[in-house]
Amino acid sequence: LPLVHGDTSFIGEHDIQVPANLFLTKAQVTELHASIKAAQEWWGISYKDAAHWLYLQKMAQVQAEMAEVERLKAMMARCHRLINETIRRHSGRAGST
Repeated sequence: LPLVHGDTSFIGEHDIQVPANLFLTKAQVTELHASIKAAQEWWGISYKDAAHWLYLQKMAQVQAEMAEVERLKAMMARCHRLINETIRRHSGRAGST
């Protein structure tokens, strides 16, 4: 089960918002266990090593998604700035005519 319970957790340089009640359903636990067992059997490694590998894969996925969110936020900020600049330029022209 997840070890994080609270509002914010820190992973590397990033803070991640998590729900207060972060509990997995029985189906999620079963799916997670099956993924670990599959990795364990595929590579012939211990359950602990397979679980750690899966954890690292999920963390890499979360970090990639967080980086994408940051890129989208920056793009939205640029769009808002350009829209506001365009509105200011055009509203200045309308007032002078």
